[in-house]
Amino acid sequence: NFLKSLIFLIFKGSEAPSKIEDMLVNQTIVEYYEAYFHPFDSFTPDERDGLRQKLLVAAKMENDYDRYAEKMDDIEEQISSPEPPAQIESKALVLTSEERRLKLIRQCRAFRAVVLDRASTPAEKEKAANKIEVYKKELYEASMLVKIDKQIDHIEEQKRRLKVRSLSFNSYYEFALERIPQITSLEKIHFDIRDFAAILKQFYRGGELEMTLNSDIDANLFDERFIVFEIDKIKDDPVLFPIVVLIIMDVFLQKMRIKKGRKALIIEEAWKAIASPTMAEYIKFLYKTVRKFHGIAGVVTQELNDVIDSPIVKEAIINNSDVKILLDQSKFKDRYDDIAAILGLTPIQKQQIFTINALNNKEGRNYFKEVWICRGQNSDVFGVEEPPECYWAYTTERSEKEALKIYLAHYGTMQEAITRIEIDRKKTGIAKYLDFARKVNQHQKVMTLWENQ
Repeated sequence: NFLKSLIFLIFKGSEAPSKIEDMLVNQTIVEYYEAYFHPFDSFTPDERDGLRQKLLVAAKMENDYDRYAEKMDDIEEQISSPEPPAQIESKALVLTSEERRLKLIRQCRAFRAVVLDRASTPAEKEKAANKIEVYKKELYEASMLVKIDKQIDHIEEQKRRLKVRSLSFNSYYEFALERIPQITSLEKIHFDIRDFAAILKQFYRGGELEMTLNSDIDANLFDERFIVFEIDKIKDDPVLFPIVVLIIMDVFLQKMRIKKGRKALIIEEAWKAIASPTMAEYIKFLYKTVRKFHGIAGVVTQELNDVIDSPIVKEAIINNSDVKILLDQSKFKDRYDDIAAILGLTPIQKQQIFTINALNNKEGRNYFKEVWICRGQNSDVFGVEEPPECYWAYTTERSEKEALKIYLAHYGTMQEAITRIEIDRKKTGIAKYLDFARKVNQHQKVMTLWENQ
């Protein structure tokens, strides 16, 4: 399912595949791995018989009345011919299609002789004529089976030629371009193989994105306890971004199944790339499955509309999320009724949310921001007050990060830089981290150096 989603993400983008396209790609992926792990040699008798019945049904579906009548005229000529049919001596318990066809012709001719014999009674002639009609229908089917057996031989040879010597996107691409036309010809269905080939070609041998799907994944990812995938550099790439996000998702799903202990996947902003019709079911599967493997999934977004744009994802995320966390929502006050309805908030919870950062409760305390946390039906507003050292470690404010770099360059380690910059801030009596950072950036030196000037 992951590989199918990946192929359609490249081939169709955000457009949902048709059922025919889904069937074809699914079949080629299954057969591709089958060809690698169990190279094809020939059909077993049971496989051959099953394929024969399938092709016979398809042949009957294709044959309209005019064709049937034409074929019956041909059969009439065969049984009326004065030349005896070729004799085939077979000691096998089960006759081949050709042996059965020749036997039926001989039987029809024997009953035809009874019909033409003047010595035969009317009852004998009628019985013989009825037998001929029965055998003609059987002969019609036997003639079709002769052609079908030749068709099965051809299919067998096609499958025998399909070799997969190594697993990669390159070998799948080659396999699919050879196999899909065979399937569409056999099933009498349409699939635009040229569009498929052209769109996927950029990931194939010699294409500009060849390495994206043909390089081996870093095996260490399965042993790392904490992984951050930073994909800012490709966030605006309409082709690469959703593909890389999908691959990251698959890495987590494999770790989720294989690894023991608690697992968590937090998708920040990037989750929008996987909210296409092709990916929506994938996200739904993740949210419904992760708990069974002692894991959690979380989505971080600045806009709730991101979640509700996809009905499937909306239902999967909201209905399967026991914990909801909201920051300051004052800018959404005018349309908060819609948001409350989506999240299923009570009037009391709405009142709680609009007290976030709105109360006069900051005096005499370190810098903190408030957050609303709901677990099941229990909710409240909490102040997030972190140690100054944590603030310096995780700040995303550019000026503060630049000031910390100056301390890092001077003291050599991040731990020492954070310790020293906080000691110096307290020494100056400057309450706000940003004000102190601007002062450091102004001097472009640590405080002890510009104090001694």
